[in-house]
This record gives sequence, structure tokens and C-alpha cells, in this order.
Amino acid sequence: MEPALGLLCVHAHPDDEVIATGGILARYAVEGLRTAVVTCTNGDRGEIHNMDADATRPRLAEVRRAELAESLRLLGAGEPRLLGYRDSGMLGTPGNDDPASFWRADFDQAVGRLVGQLRAFRPDVLVTYDAFGGYGHPDHLQAHRVALVAAEACAIPALYPDAGDPWRVRKVYLATIPRSAIAAANVELARRGLPSPFGEVQRPEDLPFGTADEELGAVVDVRAQLATKLAALRAHRSQLDPTSFFLNIPADLEELAFGVECFVRQRSDVVASGVEDDLFAGLRP
Repeated sequence: MEPALGLLCVHAHPDDEVIATGGILARYAVEGLRTAVVTCTNGDRGEIHNMDADATRPRLAEVRRAELAESLRLLGAGEPRLLGYRDSGMLGTPGNDDPASFWRADFDQAVGRLVGQLRAFRPDVLVTYDAFGGYGHPDHLQAHRVALVAAEACAIPALYPDAGDPWRVRKVYLATIPRSAIAAANVELARRGLPSPFGEVQRPEDLPFGTADEELGAVVDVRAQLATKLAALRAHRSQLDPTSFFLNIPADLEELAFGVECFVRQRSDVVASGVEDDLFAGLRP
């Protein structure tokens, strides 16, 4: 019997798996497909909320791994799969210079580690960040680069021969946010007198990040998984500022904010045109 189709998401830090792809992970797990997440860093330079910062900082990587495990359990995405690097911190911070950080990782080594994960799990669909890493974080940028190269290298027997048997990933997507959706959210939040995590820009063409609508390759409805996605987000307790947008969005805007997840179609081995509503379109029996 052939194994179920598989989705693997490549993310930078614990909690990123929820924000960008929690809906698809939960949806496809419910549908009986195989789902997994590779997390590139241990998140040890993240913020600390809801617990004693001084006591938690030395063990933050351990705390965040436990939070990741709970999030993945709720999403149905298996156990944590860690690439083994330190968090690089935000752009321009001292962590960027740490030789153990993902930003400073030997690129060939990082690709080889991810190739090993891909060949072990054998996904049909791979998802990572867009070219800007969503918002320009060094670890997100690096995850994008490493994931795209690994997605091609894992199919070539001569590359990383010690990392397992070759495997062809059949579809690759980049998680993103449409600029039009960001602008619309900013307009609505401003109308209600609420702060936006995206700043105050209200015209899509003025945004320095996100994706133009015409570049979208897939928009997946995850409204049925909304409660699961939000529960998985709350599992990352150390990262949730009580004033966070994610915790304080009005209930009537939750579906608008989190009800669909959007992607650029990087490549596909099956014929694809227009905007898909399923990342497995063309692959299902």
C-alpha cells in the first residue's frame, strides 16, 4: 500500500509553524495526509513573556522545544524535527554574528541536514517562506534559501549520498500574505481604533513586503481549523505578549485574519494554472 501523500513545512523558529501554516497542517492532518515541520533554530533569542525572564533565559531553548512539541501535537504534525542551529536574533542584533546561529551556518551543511530530513519524511509538498522571509528576519531568509536548494538537491543521488535515498518533492510553495489583505486589515483596524502588526500603510502598493494578488498560486480555506490553529498558537506561551495582536483580535475578525493561508507556487511537477485551493491539487488519486 502506498503511503499517504505528505506535507513538510520548513520554518525558522518554534511558533512560526502556526502563524504561517498552522491551518494547512491541521487541515491536511484531519484529511489523513502525512504532515511534519522542520524547525531550523531553537528560538533561544526569542522574547520571554508570562514567566520569569531571568530564570527562563538560560533554558529558553528547552522551553520553546516543549512548546513546539505541544503545538505540533495539536496540529497533528508529529514530533519536532530540529535542524540544530541557534536563533540568530533580529536583523542588526549581536546574535547575527554568532557562529552557531542559523544566519552564519555553513550553507552546504545546512542544506545537507535538511536533505536528510526530506529524504527521511519523503514529502510530496514542501512549504517555506517567500523570498523576504515574510518580514525580513535573518533566520526566515536563510530558511527560504536552504529549503529551496534542499528541495532540488534531495532528488539527486550524487548530492549528499549519506543523507538517505533520493526523493523528488513534487510541489514547492512559499507562504506569504497578499498585500491587498494587509492593506484591508490596516484599514479595518484603523476604523476600529485598533493597532495593526503591519504598521499604518493602507495602500497595497506602498507595502514593502507581502505579495501582489496576481502572484498568488494557492489560497487555502482553513476556517474549519481556526480553533485548532489558535490553540496551537497559545501553546507558545513564552512568546505571547499579552498585548499581542494574535490574542486581542476581535472575534468577528478572526476568520478574516486567519481563515485562509496564501502561497506562491514556486514549482510544480503537475500541470497547474490559476489559483489553487488545495496544495495537493493534481497529486490526489
